[in-house]
Amino acid sequence: MTRAEEKLDRNLNIPFGISIGIAEILLTVGISVLVKSISQDLSIITILMFRYALCLPLLILFAIFQHGRTAFTISRYSILAARTVTGLTSLTCFYAALDLMSLAKVTTLFQTLTLFITLLAPILLGERVGWRRWTAVIIGFGGAMLVISPGGKGWSPAGITLGLAAPFFGALMLVMLRKLGRSDNPASTAIWYNGAGATLFTLLFMWRGDMLPEEHTNLIILGAIGLLASFQQFSIAFSHQLAPATLLAPLRYLSVPFGIAAGVMIYAESLTIEIVLGSALIVLSSIFILRRERERQNAA
Repeated sequence: MTRAEEKLDRNLNIPFGISIGIAEILLTVGISVLVKSISQDLSIITILMFRYALCLPLLILFAIFQHGRTAFTISRYSILAARTVTGLTSLTCFYAALDLMSLAKVTTLFQTLTLFITLLAPILLGERVGWRRWTAVIIGFGGAMLVISPGGKGWSPAGITLGLAAPFFGALMLVMLRKLGRSDNPASTAIWYNGAGATLFTLLFMWRGDMLPEEHTNLIILGAIGLLASFQQFSIAFSHQLAPATLLAPLRYLSVPFGIAAGVMIYAESLTIEIVLGSALIVLSSIFILRRERERQNAA
């Protein structure tokens, strides 16, 4: 065992890491609930401005505490720019979709992200995708069609477009993060990404002439969104220090039952057989893809 592997092994605490990973998923669903609760009263630009601006201070303090003077150092600016654009687009589409569709549908459709990564891998990463993974992709998108239920109750073409655009650009973002991870620190890229988001949406807020919300309840919710987003990103980084990514990746799909449960209990959303069956197909096909990817990496 190498010295780096010994250090990594000493830092592992799998039960605690999994607990932090589940907490991150709960934070993600909680933020989605808060965004949906005020999306009818406030513009998505206002929500995103608060989310990015209020998320930034804690991230900066954390990065400086961990890395000191190198907290803001980036070596691959072109990849960082692509990661920032795709990340901003993905989150904007996700928040906008929450305003048009049920929480259960938006949360479930976002889990097609793994399917989009598989579609993009041959083009952007030069990876070979075998027939088993292609079959899983087809089955997964079949599940997405069940969730969408074209022409059915709650059908929203704009919402569906945004709901699928969010995981598509999210997949592009993860590809960029994979490339950045080879040379740059995740905390540094997070600062630049959130700083760009805060700047962009503040400028859009001013250009549109939007007004700050007057209701104290909305201000409290906006503050909570920014604060929870900080802890969400801390949880992602901390959980990966404590447990292997291969164990944490499947946990992501817990957001589907959590999101469906939150939609049913908080917004009285209907739980249809199409959503249940479609979400099961998406989750199972994505887990199969992750398993095949792990087997491929082990073989290599």
